[in-house]
Amino acid sequence: MENAVEALKMAFAVLVFVIALSICIFMFGKARETSDIVLSSSDQTQFYEYETYSNDYKTRIVGLETIIPTLYKYYKENYTVLFLDTSGKPLRLYSTQTNPELWSHDLDDDSDSIPDIISKYYDHENNEDVCAFDVDEETRRHEPWTGGPSDFKENLDAFLNGDVFVYPSENGEYDYGSSAQIGTGGFIGKYSNRKFEETLGEYTYNVESEDVDENNDTLLKNKEKRVIVYRLLP
Repeated sequence: MENAVEALKMAFAVLVFVIALSICIFMFGKARETSDIVLSSSDQTQFYEYETYSNDYKTRIVGLETIIPTLYKYYKENYTVLFLDTSGKPLRLYSTQTNPELWSHDLDDDSDSIPDIISKYYDHENNEDVCAFDVDEETRRHEPWTGGPSDFKENLDAFLNGDVFVYPSENGEYDYGSSAQIGTGGFIGKYSNRKFEETLGEYTYNVESEDVDENNDTLLKNKEKRVIVYRLLP
């Protein structure tokens, strides 16, 4: 009889424990749901309004608080960040110091391996004026910071703040604070109070594949790449 009573007590205790555990799990779930709602409401990007165009591009108005984090990811995620002035023409960011004769492709080359958007990377009168950040293009130009992630970051730090990026080989430098580059204060100093229209999308271009045709000519394949365009607003 006593054993039966003890068994009933143990069963009741287990039942109470299970109920209490279920209530705790439910409460933790509700607390997490509430915290997610609070965090979501504090995220300003939740309230950005996008316009969708027929080419699936979207736009929003942003400042440097959005542009700077985007720049620091371009070399990690390999997308294009392109800057345009108020009229939609290339916005000069800096002048490349590499030798155009040593670039992997000629800008006048009509090869299909060069996407049309490449033409926007440079001023039409001076091909040395760059208006975009793109790992592939910077590698093609043999820029000194393309050796690794730390070099990309150091170059961006200098560009944004108007400091000096010294070549890893120490045989040259980009002085972004000089008038020949972005100027005193760097990109931040120049555009800290300006707004940009951000356009998101992607473009398709042809690259050489490992396959060849019957004439042993290299075949081309389509490649898609994300592009983020920032047009300076008046």
